[in-house]
Amino acid sequence: MRLLLLVLLVLVGAIGCDSGVNGKAPRLEDAKALKKLIADVDTVGKLLGEYEKQLGKVTPEFVPTEDQRKKLLSLWSPYLDHMRALQSYQLKFLRGWRQAGSPALQTQALAAGMVALAAQTDTNLKFIRAFHKLEQFQAILNDPSPQYGVGGNELDAIVLRMAKPQTRMLLQVGVEALQRRVVHINDTKVKENVAFTELANKALEYALKAEEAYNRQVIAVMMMGFTTTITNQLNELSGALITDIAEWLGDTRLRATGKSLITAEQVEWLATQCQPGDIIVERRNWYLSNLGLPGFWPHAEFYTGTPADLAKTLDGDPEVKKIYGDTGVTGYLQNNFSDRWKEYVALAHDGKAHRLIEAVSEGVQFSSLEEGCLADYVGVLRPRLSKVDKARAVVSAFSNLGKPYDFDFDFLTQSTLVCSEVVYVAYLAEKNGSTGLSFPLEEVMGRKTLPPTNFVQLFDTQFGTKDQQLDFVAFLDGRESTKTAIKATEADFRASWRRAKWDLSQQ
Repeated sequence: MRLLLLVLLVLVGAIGCDSGVNGKAPRLEDAKALKKLIADVDTVGKLLGEYEKQLGKVTPEFVPTEDQRKKLLSLWSPYLDHMRALQSYQLKFLRGWRQAGSPALQTQALAAGMVALAAQTDTNLKFIRAFHKLEQFQAILNDPSPQYGVGGNELDAIVLRMAKPQTRMLLQVGVEALQRRVVHINDTKVKENVAFTELANKALEYALKAEEAYNRQVIAVMMMGFTTTITNQLNELSGALITDIAEWLGDTRLRATGKSLITAEQVEWLATQCQPGDIIVERRNWYLSNLGLPGFWPHAEFYTGTPADLAKTLDGDPEVKKIYGDTGVTGYLQNNFSDRWKEYVALAHDGKAHRLIEAVSEGVQFSSLEEGCLADYVGVLRPRLSKVDKARAVVSAFSNLGKPYDFDFDFLTQSTLVCSEVVYVAYLAEKNGSTGLSFPLEEVMGRKTLPPTNFVQLFDTQFGTKDQQLDFVAFLDGRESTKTAIKATEADFRASWRRAKWDLSQQ
């Protein structure tokens, strides 16, 4: 009993003391981000339940099909991403919440940290419940798949964390602390209080489900933890990769801060290499915006160039004139998208020329090349298509300007668009004779989608064959160790999609 009290005192200290970090007061943006994260985690939980039902009565001798493996990884990979993000909020707010400021701010910090902990714990237990008797599925979840951001023994790390009595005790003590203090944010006139009250209620809901799951699964969890420790001799396995990434997410780049590895001079050089219709893939290390979709490349952009670039490259082509008239595609855009054209010829927010169409959280919009490519890695691909097909793609991209961002990443709908969907839709083959490009969709979190990294994967796998659809233009390859980027080769770019999504060597 004395030992239990001592452990509880240590745990209370863990959530009530600073532990070497300054207490941080959460912002309304943190509440919004957490709301989106836990909604995604809820989606994973529901899809996992459906997957579990579809398996039926699977015997130990059953060998999963390739489709079953891919479907499981389409849940596992984004869940690990979201778990890292949730852990970043735990690190940021749960430790040192007493130092966040006023009682209301302390409660907000506690609510933010606890909803992250409770949501993560509840879904971890769901994965354990689904597969604790199925070694063949455990093997899939433990198998490293670097390009998807899945390291080795990821499930084992979760099992050991859930098997530790401290995890359950921390959840219980945190819930008690939150229940006592939620009164400090009961002012419904303050937006922040409303948002964090919702998170507090969600945290208590998750914690209740997790406690019920613990009661049902305590033997299974403890036995899996024991077996994992003995079999793998991984007594200290605690998801070091996840922790390191979570610390970067929480402390370094939860917001778009910091200097890019690519310089303004390199972006100027990039402008000399690009042509209208090119596909740009881009990466900024350690951002929450990298979450959810698998692969090294998390963002794609459609390159239009300036109005002068469009005119010079496309307007003189006979086939373009045949379809769009003597003034070419630029004349067509001016006449049919007059408001968008005015926006296009105006300067971007940074005072530079508009050269890109991309989907960001604000929706589908124009951007300057600097806004889109002052990043850490940028690659450029050129479709092997005629000028008239590229003109059609430009017109398609223009037609999608102003559409909202597709937070569901669903390619079966086009009323909202995600970044790679802007490119995908622009190059869809049409009945009017356009050749288009063929980009196979894949399932991620139950939805048909196209991760941006697949553009590079497709280029690599089709390279040198009769099916090749894309050509290499440029690759600016970041080097975190020297805080620079270099002009890399076609071979380097082809291999880039195989890089680990969360490569700690990039630090």
